[in-house]
Amino acid sequence: MLEFIIKDYKIKLSFSFFAVLAVLFLIGDSFAVITALLCCFIHEFGHMIMMYRYSVPVSEIMLYAGGIKLKCEPERLYDKKSEICVLLAGAGVNIICFLVFRRILIQFAYTSLILGLFNLLPFKYFDGGRVLKLVFEDSVSAAMNTAYKVIRSVLILLTICVIIIMIHNGITNLSLIITLIYIAVSEILC
Repeated sequence: MLEFIIKDYKIKLSFSFFAVLAVLFLIGDSFAVITALLCCFIHEFGHMIMMYRYSVPVSEIMLYAGGIKLKCEPERLYDKKSEICVLLAGAGVNIICFLVFRRILIQFAYTSLILGLFNLLPFKYFDGGRVLKLVFEDSVSAAMNTAYKVIRSVLILLTICVIIIMIHNGITNLSLIITLIYIAVSEILC
């Protein structure tokens, strides 16, 4: 892992990040990979803007095989409403980029939109899942806990169905299939 400091930010670059990039450049379109990476940085910048708005300092930026992760010390410095705003800000910036650039930079705009919407999916690992958890976390009623579990179960089943349909229809977007399998497995095991 490479580590360095720029201003007050500790930057960590995992070797897995470079490995994934190398594989994507080998099997994919270089322009699409760079566009997706730019959209990821814009997404995280959206989180950082909202963190700055709520005076939550970012202590670390880590680039790894799963994407980009921002850390703050301590992990939770703000209330639930503020945390939800921070979590939704990344997808919000992606959607704004889509609206602004959809007629000019079409591939960038749609990549940004897809990334934003994908991150809103209510899986634990994504922003949408973390928002869903925050919404249900203070719930003491059995009905709310059951609703949360039902939502998660339905999403896991839908993800597995999408994987099966993609494979059956000969859609061989390897990175999407791997991502969907990773999501399904991580949701089942966690």
